[in-house]
Amino acid sequence: MTSIHAQTVFDAATARQKAAEAEQLAADVAEFERKGGKVQRLGNTPIDRSGISRRQVVEGGADRRKAAKAGKP
Repeated sequence: MTSIHAQTVFDAATARQKAAEAEQLAADVAEFERKGGKVQRLGNTPIDRSGISRRQVVEGGADRRKAAKAGKP
């Protein structure tokens, strides 16, 4: 196997490294917000597929989704 298929053990980040990175990121975001910055937190709203096919979703049918919701053909 090549490195594409399997990550070597010594290359993996440790839990301690991940925790330190998460803590640093949280501190950076808190500092940004304290200075007046705003962070947009996105949810996981699913796509309403009742009026559109999966292929249209994949191809980026935003206009077709809007038209389907409005009841237009």
